[in-house]
Parts: sequence; C-alpha cells; structure tokens
Amino acid sequence: RAAVRAAASDEEVGPLLDLVLGDVVGLELPGAGTFRLAFVALNSILLLRSRDAQQAAWTALAGHLAPGGLAAVDAWLPDAGDLARYAGRLHHEYLRRDPERGTWVAKTAAAQYDAATGTVALTTFFDEGDPGQPPIRWFRRDVVRLTSADEQRALAESAGLRVELIAGGYDLETLGPHDDRLILLARRPGPAT
Repeated sequence: RAAVRAAASDEEVGPLLDLVLGDVVGLELPGAGTFRLAFVALNSILLLRSRDAQQAAWTALAGHLAPGGLAAVDAWLPDAGDLARYAGRLHHEYLRRDPERGTWVAKTAAAQYDAATGTVALTTFFDEGDPGQPPIRWFRRDVVRLTSADEQRALAESAGLRVELIAGGYDLETLGPHDDRLILLARRPGPAT
C-alpha cells in the first residue's frame, strides 16, 4: 500500500521515499547515520518479544539517525482493567470501510494475558465484504510483550538517545496515570544536520 500511495503522490514526495522490508533487529541500511526521523509505530515495538529485541530496535533507530535526528516509538500501555477483560473472549473492535477497496471490514479480537511472561497472545479476525454478501475472513495470531514508559525510556537512553518527551497519546500531552498509549520521542545528541 505504501508503494502504491508513494507512486500516486506528487512528484516531490515519491522520490524521497525508499521503502525497505526487513527486520529492525540488526537493521543496517546504507544511509545509516543520515536519517532525521526514525520511528516504530502502531505497537510494533510490542511484537519484539524480549527486552533484548526491543533494545536492539532502539539501537537500530539510534544508529540510523543523524546528529539531532528524532526517534519515536508508539506503544499500547494497558492497565489492570484492560488486562482483566482479556480472558480469551471475543471483543468487537470496529466496523469501517476499507478506503481502497470500498468494502466493509469488521475487526474482532480475543486475547489472553500471561502475567508470568508479561505477554498477551492476540488472535484477531477480520471479516471483509458488503452487507448481504458472504464475508471473506482472515485472521492473524500475535504474541506481544508488554512494556512500560520507564522501560522504553531506559532502552532509548541505553541506545545513546536523549529522551525529550513521554506522552500519553497522539496529542503529545504528558503521560498521565490513566493513559493507555505511550508516545516516546528521543533525539540523537549533536547538532542537527
């Protein structure tokens, strides 16, 4: 989808993008040390199922940034109430139109929290189709490792970055006790290039 959108974008944006499919753990792009922005979005840091793997992600982000460059991580921070709801029961998460195909997509998920490992096993079902038509169903299964703002701060700092902001949502307001979203912004020391 990103490649299609980049190709359809105006001439100023498309050539600036170099889309690379790969694993952030051990990532070494040719332009390492020159990027002004590096990010791990939409809870993707949670898919790295160990502290070492999450540290490796922060190290890769830091290693690709130019001096003054900014790294951002976006992660879910469930509270005890969120985790209590995850007992394998299905929860309807949304119904919305796919903007590219125009069909309806319903997302339903079930999760099981394992307190011993700090992981959540997620099973997500997607049903796509139009009313009155048989839906097409697909699913995915993920195991995510929960984290905290303090842990992500420590990982960023261990990678040599200076944490500038820990926010509780996309509005970048300071993280509060009831926020379930972490946005952490950290900068590589040095003058911006």
